[in-house]
Amino acid sequence: MTSPQPAMPPSAWLTGTQAWDLFVAAHPELGLKPGSWAFHNFLRHHRKTLVEADAIRKARKRFWIANPTRLFPIAFDALTGHGPS
Repeated sequence: MTSPQPAMPPSAWLTGTQAWDLFVAAHPELGLKPGSWAFHNFLRHHRKTLVEADAIRKARKRFWIANPTRLFPIAFDALTGHGPS
């Protein structure tokens, strides 16, 4: 009989849209909309800051992945006019 494989820890990374939707749900006071187009429009203004902070990365040169732990405070600061934009 084989021993059970240790469970892999959950990834700290989500798709960009998943992380964005969690951020929107966590901050209803900002009046943001969920979804891929809202995330795309957010990135139009704040992509550079998020990439430099390693909050988002391009996966397979096709789509964005995000680390919610890093994304949330940076996105909140960017949307409320604090920090670099």
